[in-house]
Amino acid sequence: MEPTVRQYEIVPSQSAVPWWKKGIVFLVVACFMFIFRWAIDDVLHDSHQPFFLALITPLGVATLFAFRPFGISIFRGGSLIIGEDFIEGRTQARWFSMKKRINRDKIKSISENRRGLCVMDRGEFAARMLGFVFVPATMPEYQEIKATLTRWAPSERQG
Repeated sequence: MEPTVRQYEIVPSQSAVPWWKKGIVFLVVACFMFIFRWAIDDVLHDSHQPFFLALITPLGVATLFAFRPFGISIFRGGSLIIGEDFIEGRTQARWFSMKKRINRDKIKSISENRRGLCVMDRGEFAARMLGFVFVPATMPEYQEIKATLTRWAPSERQG
């Protein structure tokens, strides 16, 4: 790597969601799956499964989704690389890794919200679909990175 290239590690946050919020997610997912399945059976004029058998799948999926009993986590971490004329974000997920590199002259906007900075090379909708580089506000070097990036492109403040 070049001497002007800086690399920062992104460590996944260990946020603790309160049990009551997990309970709400559990109920919403289970109810949605049960009602959706019941409605599909009605529309297709299929016979309904017995009530308790029809509840097994929605309750199992809702448990996995809301409580993650086996420590299931998708995001494994990543890194942020800043050079003289580019920024690159690498995200390591469970089964794959993603890389997004944006050259300095291709940056369209940098928006900031309470979670961090979003560096985009397209409009907001296209960037959400095709990728952008995210800088979490929890990084120790956040202010230094923010200062560097605001020299490159004007920053937009969002809620």
